[in-house]
Amino acid sequence: LAQAPPLEFVLLRLAGSLVLIAPVLLAARQPLLPYRGERSMLFWVGELQVAGFLIASIIGLSILPAGRAIVLGYTMPLWAIPIGIFIWPEPHSRAQLVGAAIGFVGLVLFMNPGLVDWGDPRILAGNALLLLAAIFWAAGSCLYRRWRFRSPFWVQTFWQLAVSAVPVAALVAAVSPGPVHWSPFLAAVVAYNAVVTTAFGYFLWGKVLSMMPAAMAGQVLTVTPVGGFLLSLLIFGGTLTVDVAVSIALIAAGIFVTLRR
Repeated sequence: LAQAPPLEFVLLRLAGSLVLIAPVLLAARQPLLPYRGERSMLFWVGELQVAGFLIASIIGLSILPAGRAIVLGYTMPLWAIPIGIFIWPEPHSRAQLVGAAIGFVGLVLFMNPGLVDWGDPRILAGNALLLLAAIFWAAGSCLYRRWRFRSPFWVQTFWQLAVSAVPVAALVAAVSPGPVHWSPFLAAVVAYNAVVTTAFGYFLWGKVLSMMPAAMAGQVLTVTPVGGFLLSLLIFGGTLTVDVAVSIALIAAGIFVTLRR
């Protein structure tokens, strides 16, 4: 983010993924578009869990420290249970509900005034955007679970990324951010994000959602904020206070209770 404006970075990773996937699909004689009847629903799934998540999270990450941003952005499974119940009721065990409740307690603690400057509108906006990113992700994932798609997973992935690139490009054009300062480091970061976390990541996520509810799948992903927070302390420095440690422990405990079966 020191070398590329946030929205331009998102556009670069999406464009890189599309440039990577399209030739592979064409070489394999696969269509670039999902089957008729599936495009509209996959459009909304992509706008929520790809465009909505990436836009809100990258702006939030440009405001808040990386460790905090990771924890807030990956509260997705906590939101997936209530959203999933509203969109498409799936059976939830008592353990899942108890685990979600524990996780929410950890989230509330993570938002306490000792950790968040409630008098700074910019900091509040950063926290709100990261929570909104998690909600977008959960809503898109739950929406995906509501339908049974027949299109190949790589076709689904390409379509979601393609439709997501449109609002990101529109925002970049409207905001007119500063220039991208290219370097070998930035090129490596963009390539990693385009190949691993975007193209391959969303492909695997679609596979997983075809097998289990979004809330359960998302619980596994919440090992990311714990590891990410510790990596953030290691790379960028900072202090691991008691309230931060307790809030992360509660979020991790919620995951364990949900998945212990």
